[in-house]
Amino acid sequence: MSVREKRALSKIYVLGRKNFAAISAVEGLELGSEGVVRFKRSAGLPLAQRRAETIRAFAGARKRG
Repeated sequence: MSVREKRALSKIYVLGRKNFAAISAVEGLELGSEGVVRFKRSAGLPLAQRRAETIRAFAGARKRG
């Protein structure tokens, strides 16, 4: 990993679930019933599988929209 890559990584800030939920609440965003089910179903999965589940869900929504 190059120095430039390390610097770029050091500037990344990842929000946790609580912080993201708090920001979403302030913005007036709520998770729909399908999202709640998907969230509960994917909570125990590894990151790559959770990400794939989210992409599948939104890719389908994009086709419908």
